[in-house]
Amino acid sequence: MRTFDGRAYTFQGTCWYYLFRDCTDNPRFEVTSKFEPREDSTPWRDQVRTRTIAFNVTVGNQYAIIDGLDVTTGSTGGMVTDAKVIQIQEEDKGIKLHFTSKDTTFTFNWTLRKHELYVSYTGSFYNGKLCGLMGNADGDTRNDFQKPDGSIAKDVLEFGESWKLNDKKCD
Repeated sequence: MRTFDGRAYTFQGTCWYYLFRDCTDNPRFEVTSKFEPREDSTPWRDQVRTRTIAFNVTVGNQYAIIDGLDVTTGSTGGMVTDAKVIQIQEEDKGIKLHFTSKDTTFTFNWTLRKHELYVSYTGSFYNGKLCGLMGNADGDTRNDFQKPDGSIAKDVLEFGESWKLNDKKCD
């Protein structure tokens, strides 16, 4: 995994985690991702290797659930609007998704065969205003392991587990 600030690290958690979200006083979006053990992981190895198998994007009252090539979109409030905030392109072996909040556009490229998810952004409004497994996007890699309470985790495991969604069931 790589934070928005470019810090590379390995976290092998399983279940649902906040990949990143808007951490301003009036949050507009969140992105969560489900990780599961890879097929080449074995229980007798010292470390389980995981992969991304699904992710959810919620922007305002619109959402997209991406689970393999199964894509579900909708509105959380039941109101239907003509303007789609979350744009999705399905390709042969992947998904491209983007959304814009304030002056910032977030772009996702997911290669299904390898379960690789690359996220980037352009714009400046959310610099230092993001949180989750991808860090805070403030340009400083030293504070990327910030937990939800604002403290800095002592190691990768503590950091990763602090962003786990405790209200989601996992297999």
